[in-house]
Amino acid sequence: MSGDPVSAPAPQAGGSPEVLDVERASASPIPPPAPPRASRRPFSETASLDLRTAQAWFVDAVSWPGSLRGGARVAARRHGVALEAVCAPGAKISALDGLDVYHYAYRARLVEALADDYGALRNALGAAAFEAFAAKVIALHPSRTRDLNAYGRVVVEALRSGAARVRHRAFLTALAELEWALVEAVHAPPPPRIDADSLRAVPPERWGNLVFTPSPSLRILASAWPANRYLQAFRDGADPAIPGRSPSATAVYREGFTVWRMDLTPVPHGLLGRLVSGVPLGEALAPLEGRAEAARVMRWFEAWVSGGVFASVTQG
Repeated sequence: MSGDPVSAPAPQAGGSPEVLDVERASASPIPPPAPPRASRRPFSETASLDLRTAQAWFVDAVSWPGSLRGGARVAARRHGVALEAVCAPGAKISALDGLDVYHYAYRARLVEALADDYGALRNALGAAAFEAFAAKVIALHPSRTRDLNAYGRVVVEALRSGAARVRHRAFLTALAELEWALVEAVHAPPPPRIDADSLRAVPPERWGNLVFTPSPSLRILASAWPANRYLQAFRDGADPAIPGRSPSATAVYREGFTVWRMDLTPVPHGLLGRLVSGVPLGEALAPLEGRAEAARVMRWFEAWVSGGVFASVTQG
């Protein structure tokens, strides 16, 4: 917002439009709960398995974070079924080796999905370190949903908690939060658009009572680190270094098939935060009275309303 005294924050494209219509295939179905201990059957290589038990056994085995042999033993204990009752050997491969294909593919697909969601984080860590980090995250948080669109949230959770240790964790957490906000914006329901003409028709004396409802895709992120600056440098093809601390705020939202990131300096950040929390317009504008930034308010509104930051406006 420096420079032109009436300029609005310039948004940057934040997401890949083509992913809006993509639903990732499941890495594992939702597993049913393990049966009570008393109902477990003894091991049997000839037992006739129902589909539910076979699926639960398979999920436990292939998602086991250690060796497949260990996963097969765990699955056997939980369900009272040995490997041979679930998987038959092939002409040139054992049952365990055949199952190992799925054990490897399970992790490979999850790592691929996390790399897709967190390209800048992968760049900051380095490819090898990111894969090792992803393996820790997957071990801590196995896939438990029917698709992978929401799975990447576990990266933010692991970074926030420190469960998966990495250098520069504070910055990487801020960067991951920003990249995950982009994913959430991609999959948020499309909001209705505010009719600008109807908004202009509101009498000036009633503007103070207007209440703005945020778009379902809107995320406002405040951080002690310049995460968006790093992300933009990465998207521009640079190889940015891990930055030092520098406060920042970024609005993420979707307009049609495009996801946007808008840097916010403290004044518009405060105003937008008040508006999306349901504060009427007059009350939200009160802290700006007498400040030089007040001249820019209409430009901010034009950018926010036309860009899809708000879904609706009502009289408070």
